[in-house]
Amino acid sequence: MELKQLPLWKELPSIELHLDQLLQLTNSYLKPITGEEITKTMMHNYFKAKIIVRPTKKHYQKIQLAGALIVGLLKSVFTLTEIQTGFQQVLVNTNPETGYNNFVRIFNQQIKLKKPPILNTEDPLVKLQFDAVQAILFWISARNRLLEKENNEIE
Repeated sequence: MELKQLPLWKELPSIELHLDQLLQLTNSYLKPITGEEITKTMMHNYFKAKIIVRPTKKHYQKIQLAGALIVGLLKSVFTLTEIQTGFQQVLVNTNPETGYNNFVRIFNQQIKLKKPPILNTEDPLVKLQFDAVQAILFWISARNRLLEKENNEIE
């Protein structure tokens, strides 16, 4: 399956969007990747929890779209609290555009690699197990890096 690449910040619409337009655009990228969609209720919860910046007078900009795309990718792996902490850590050192572009460049680069798993089997169930283990290990690695960053700032 060919995964859809994510747009860089400059490729996101520069016009103000309504929530329905933002969701349609967000889901056009997320659904082919995750099989899931972001809903109005989810977006309102992300605003309420201060994970994504609230829109100004119901006018959505690039920052809300970028936030929705990243949260949509991360929410099945990380808790919303972990995502919020990650966003805060990134934004302490950079602006939203740079942080988003860094994430997108890494994501797009990794989906292009298409490296086959290093396995000596053609068994699809073993491959599935391998992928599941890799997902867990990468999640643990990302969580540990986040905790490391938090602990360094506390000291």
